[in-house]
Amino acid sequence: MTERHPLTADGSVELAVLDRNGFEESRHVGAGVVVAADGSVIDSVGDVTASVYPRSTMKPFQALAVRRAGAAFSDEELVLSTASHAGTAAHQAIAQHMLESFDHVEADLGCPPDLPFDRAAARTADGPRRLAMNCSGKHAAMLAACRVNGWDERSYLDVDHPLQQRVRTTVEEYTAETVDLVGTDGCGAPVFPLTLTGLARGIAGVVARADADSAALTDAVLAHPWALDGVGRANTVTIEQLGVFAKLGAEGVMVMGLPGGAAVAVKTLDGAQRAGTLAALTLLQRNGLVTAEGVAGVMAATGEQVLGGGVPVGAVRAGAGLR
Repeated sequence: MTERHPLTADGSVELAVLDRNGFEESRHVGAGVVVAADGSVIDSVGDVTASVYPRSTMKPFQALAVRRAGAAFSDEELVLSTASHAGTAAHQAIAQHMLESFDHVEADLGCPPDLPFDRAAARTADGPRRLAMNCSGKHAAMLAACRVNGWDERSYLDVDHPLQQRVRTTVEEYTAETVDLVGTDGCGAPVFPLTLTGLARGIAGVVARADADSAALTDAVLAHPWALDGVGRANTVTIEQLGVFAKLGAEGVMVMGLPGGAAVAVKTLDGAQRAGTLAALTLLQRNGLVTAEGVAGVMAATGEQVLGGGVPVGAVRAGAGLR
């Protein structure tokens, strides 16, 4: 059994630095690991034996558990089942169709009401709603699995529910770790602490396409990246430009996987999202898995701008722990 311990400052290295007018204003520390397709460690920085809540990077395992339970969806719906979507009208329409396909309504969703991530959608929203919550696709998929199997739908988020037990089994299968602790994610679903190495190993297993279900999920995400995140958003752009499966999680967690190949998992200690994409891509780049030009293109399109009076005066760059 894995001896759980959290990531600490002593177990972290500098992942990213924000420079403003030539002066280093902010630093983000954390840890990251790259594994090969077989799960063996290729590279690591910081304490990658530390356990973290994977948050939404656990969604691929949840989506696979739902699919294995017999709930069938179109490719875009399958992507939404593993998405942290931006809550645009198009995202909400897919989630709505997922509900209607199994005779559910929005009120059946166990996720809390929220405003869309997408700023334009949020400005025109009448108020928070469950469909707009970034996990609504995952919850619609979970409800579908319950309907297919005749499981109780009111308690589908309970850790002892048959669906959540299947999620647990799937997580253990892909990560090769025993689930021994249970937390509650922001959307209300159970979430299990994993070592960073175990998390990366699990994502490598998903993108390896070793079975029909993981192949279907990986191929759907690569074909419809807009549904996973949102047009212009970091995960979507990474997939579009590099062909890399990318998935963020709350509190500074990021995973990426090269279909059929390696995977990386990163955790920023302070929970900032700013460093995730940069750190993950830098780790892949320094191991020859993506090109410097490719990383630069993604960061130019999605990286945070450091502005002064509306004019660029600095940049966010990889920290000393990645160099």
